[in-house]
Amino acid sequence: MKRLLSIILLAAMALSFAACGEDGTAYTVYHKNADGDRLIPETRRIDEGAGVEETIAALIGFLSDSPKTEGALNVLPTDVKLLGVSVENGTATVNLSDAYYGNKGVDELLSRVAIANTLCGIDGVDEVLIKVDGRPLVSSTTGTQVGPIRAGDIANGFQDKAVVDKETVVLYFPDEKGEYLVPEKREIELQASISVERAIISELAKGPESDGLVRVVPTDVNLISIETTDGVCFVNLSGDFVSSVSSGSASTTMALYSIVNSLTELDGISSVQVLIDGKTGVEFGNYVLDAPLARNQTLIRE
Repeated sequence: MKRLLSIILLAAMALSFAACGEDGTAYTVYHKNADGDRLIPETRRIDEGAGVEETIAALIGFLSDSPKTEGALNVLPTDVKLLGVSVENGTATVNLSDAYYGNKGVDELLSRVAIANTLCGIDGVDEVLIKVDGRPLVSSTTGTQVGPIRAGDIANGFQDKAVVDKETVVLYFPDEKGEYLVPEKREIELQASISVERAIISELAKGPESDGLVRVVPTDVNLISIETTDGVCFVNLSGDFVSSVSSGSASTTMALYSIVNSLTELDGISSVQVLIDGKTGVEFGNYVLDAPLARNQTLIRE
């Protein structure tokens, strides 16, 4: 039965490809840029007569197909196969072949975000549950199972212009002597595809608004990805972060705990694991980033 369903879905996908042109229903699919740190939207069309499961099959095919947009790359390996799909109570469950794990680290994170954002554009699909060869998807970043994903659940680098919410956060910046971190409340605007975690890193890079405080997170910091699982926020920064911060113990301490203390102000985050280019164990001044860092209350000056 499963094999028959797979054959039917693949046939439907092929028919949908043939029907795509200027006619049909337009959907947004997401590819990645050449640097692998941002999603790029692209419009594809599917025959108006296609059902929900047929549409899902076609969109998954587009994600592994060569993009039409110049400079974009497919987010799924070309040999990924769709083994099955179902939709129940707003949850679309897609079962992919184990070729999916050809993506690692940030590429895998972008893949699942692209799948969720693409499929949640279908009427009746509110969230996506990804399985690989019939088993729950396991994050290559955290090693834990990934549950249902809604569009925008994971910060993905693609920025919508519309502001959907505002939130007051507490940011921590060093004083001028670099001895203590000082809290600064700030109201930030949240966009649909930007998590509050990503917004906090962006605000830290902008620097303080209060006198007597200094910015320690580089303005051009490249946040590759950010994801919270089981109370741990995984912050994946590019290698430029290490080279941009002075190697002195005070500078590295202030830079790390400016991030850690700001993020642990959020409910549900108890510690922060900093990765550099997707790797743990990187040396950063007098620190080795091989384990999550808990909040450091002793550094805070109220």
